[in-house]
Amino acid sequence: MRVLIVEDEPVIQKGLVKMVQRYPASFSAIYTADDGEAAFETIRNLEPHLVLTDLRMKRMDGLELCERIHREFSHVQVVVISGYNDFQYAQRAMAYGVKRYLLKPVTQQDIHDTLKELISGMTGSIIPVQKYVEWAHQLEQSIWLLQRDETIRLIEEGERSGLFDGLNVINMEAVLSDCLGMIIERLESRGWKPRSGCRGTQGASNTKKEVMIAFTASMDRILEELQLTRKGNFKDPIEEAKAFIDQHLSEDITLEEVAKRVGLARTYFSALFKKMTGETFVHYRIKKRMEEARRLLAVPTLTITDIAVKVGYEDYPHFTKTFKNFVGVSPSEYRSSFGIE
Repeated sequence: MRVLIVEDEPVIQKGLVKMVQRYPASFSAIYTADDGEAAFETIRNLEPHLVLTDLRMKRMDGLELCERIHREFSHVQVVVISGYNDFQYAQRAMAYGVKRYLLKPVTQQDIHDTLKELISGMTGSIIPVQKYVEWAHQLEQSIWLLQRDETIRLIEEGERSGLFDGLNVINMEAVLSDCLGMIIERLESRGWKPRSGCRGTQGASNTKKEVMIAFTASMDRILEELQLTRKGNFKDPIEEAKAFIDQHLSEDITLEEVAKRVGLARTYFSALFKKMTGETFVHYRIKKRMEEARRLLAVPTLTITDIAVKVGYEDYPHFTKTFKNFVGVSPSEYRSSFGIE
């Protein structure tokens, strides 16, 4: 189990580290952070199972950190250790999924009692958070593209991969409910909001199989509703990407820019582009640039240097080499075939 301690006072931070280290059960790693920003970056990269955090810190404070953890990494357990003896702070913290609110100064016994209680409740319920976040992201992408077969494939893959192994029915239901919430939030960020009825029925299943059937049904309802909403007005993201590339051949646009333009994640867009066109983003752009160069080389009033710039090559030798590799002859030789000197 991995633990992250977030405290900006060096002496207190060291003291908390020692208290955690003295707990009878060993931890695979104990990380530290001085503020909320650094802590959240650690959570993204290292996925601790448990976070002990102060509230008053520079940059991102503890309450904002708790809120972001609750929103994006809801299965990370959070304990607040604060000097604020204020019910409102405690109430807000608990609303963000905080498991315990301890007041400073804390003793080693306080920490050990809290760890014992939380760890016993987490046994068999710790799942690879980043994996299921990525799984939810892939599901949202397939739903947005109305790829029903791909959506079903991803759901079945999640089951086969053991993503939910070790979870009981209640915990699995909670995880899938959070996953559904993430999918809906991503769809809403794209400008489309499904009906509230698509959020599932937590607590209605008796077996893990029933939980997955209910989740699949929710995915199916969202797909159907999205399809009805669009009524044929959906823009194909690959066709939209190709049109954008064709219109900006003179610019050095990147894969990331085009993916963002069509509302897809970089990695997913790259794989989808290759699958749908049979060629990579880079190869497609070179091909379109060379096709445009061949058309322009038939225009006598344009110099080859001008043409190189028009198709995105400031480096003339690079343009010449690329053209010859793609067409088989140099630009000047190709132009000569039209009788243009």
